Amino acid sequence: MRHLISLFCILIFIATANAQDFKLLSNSAVAKASIEKKHKSTTTLMADFNEVVESTMFKNPQSSKGKLHYKSSDKIRWENTDSKQLILLNGSKVKMRENGKEVSNAMTNKIVKKIQSMMLSMLSGDFLSEKEFKISYYESSSQYKLILTPKNPRMAKYIQKIDLYFNKKSALLDSMTMHESNEQKVTYTFFNTVVNSTISDSKFNQY
Repeated sequence: MRHLISLFCILIFIATANAQDFKLLSNSAVAKASIEKKHKSTTTLMADFNEVVESTMFKNPQSSKGKLHYKSSDKIRWENTDSKQLILLNGSKVKMRENGKEVSNAMTNKIVKKIQSMMLSMLSGDFLSEKEFKISYYESSSQYKLILTPKNPRMAKYIQKIDLYFNKKSALLDSMTMHESNEQKVTYTFFNTVVNSTISDSKFNQY
């Protein structure tokens, strides 16, 4: 269930971030404005993603891949093709399927609905208001790095921090790492990203 929560915390766009030297920004206004402008102009988004889970529970990192569809302001389709898990959010409606079978139980729906507002906040850029997270801004020659620390103690039990790497030129996200604890983290990288193309509403209510 904890992995499901981390799966949904997501903002989400293109290619892998390279290791770079980052310095703390004393004035984050330019970085914030650039990222915020991009989010506000994005009405739809499609991307492929890779996921890597590192944990003391596994001898080796666990990798998988999938597809993301987003439509402003409350529609998300998250499909992990390797684990055969598909999650649909359409307004207040939530649907989930695993291994070809629909999952419908009170606990799963409750968790998904609780994190729905946070998911949409991250995809729309509302997270930049720092209502839910404290944000520290860093930069390298080609990227902005944002470190998000949860303000809510309950959320902090599941998410220690989130690292977001934005491309300076495109203002899209290169990668995201969710640190669930000192022993476990999940990294997502996104590619083949298409912004503001037509996406049928059926993508968000049909498996």
